[in-house]
Amino acid sequence: MTYVIIDLEFNNMKNITKYYPKFYEEHMELEKPELDNEIIEIGAIKLDKFMRNIGEFKRYITPKVLKILNPNIIDITGIEEKDLKKGIDFCDGIEELKNFVGEDSIICSWAKDDITEIIKNANYHKYKNLSWIKEYIDIQEYATKILAHKNSLSLKHALEELKIKIDTRKLHDALNDAIYTGEVFKRLYNNKMIKNHIVKDIYNMPAIKINNLKSVKLNLNNIDFTCPRCRNTFEIDQPFKAFSWRFLTVGTCPKCKCKLLNEIVIKKTLTGEEVYSQSKTILNDIEYMNYLYKLEKAN
Repeated sequence: MTYVIIDLEFNNMKNITKYYPKFYEEHMELEKPELDNEIIEIGAIKLDKFMRNIGEFKRYITPKVLKILNPNIIDITGIEEKDLKKGIDFCDGIEELKNFVGEDSIICSWAKDDITEIIKNANYHKYKNLSWIKEYIDIQEYATKILAHKNSLSLKHALEELKIKIDTRKLHDALNDAIYTGEVFKRLYNNKMIKNHIVKDIYNMPAIKINNLKSVKLNLNNIDFTCPRCRNTFEIDQPFKAFSWRFLTVGTCPKCKCKLLNEIVIKKTLTGEEVYSQSKTILNDIEYMNYLYKLEKAN
């Protein structure tokens, strides 16, 4: 059994008009591209069952859709046009990655975005052989739970918390990020606990963030209204409102009188199914009034 930790870098057109105000006038075809995030670099390391590094992989991928490199991406990753000119086609790169992964490996990454984009890019390029992605671990999710954080940790914050020395100039390089992710994984690896974080069906895991929640209609049948203190059904005091990446409301339990914050995060699987993730927090009176004011103001 081996673990292959993958990291990707992408090109996209996010905020490109900040650099080129007339960009979409000159490149109308890129206003709604067939790929929002095109893979331009693949990095990976392989760890054996003793957490020893037994292989490294790095390839630049020449873009076919977003051929103009966003200056913001250059600033973040340090990848330049000259690097991509030396790159290879996506299908060749992913085939080489498949060979690097080999048999009996669990694919890992920091958050699910990378594995999602591999599948999206593969679909665009009509690359069908993804059977090597059999089992998967989201190391961000695993680390966040082991380190007892409520909100998802960034790789940088996880490295800092674990006091792993980093060169920040090397972050956002695909291979270096895979190596740093591996260092976090090594520190937190527990053979028994990791088994609970292995996804065996990647197509039905909640992986795709919904960016525009205003277009989403909440299905209340998917929401649990059980009070975490007394197990009675609590009542919501305001309709659910969309805030950034989640829906919020507050409620009161008629039995134990506790006040609650109810948060709903919705993601989609790769098959398009919506998956609800819910968090209920008991509030004090001041916290409750602050959230109530925020919800009322959002009307």
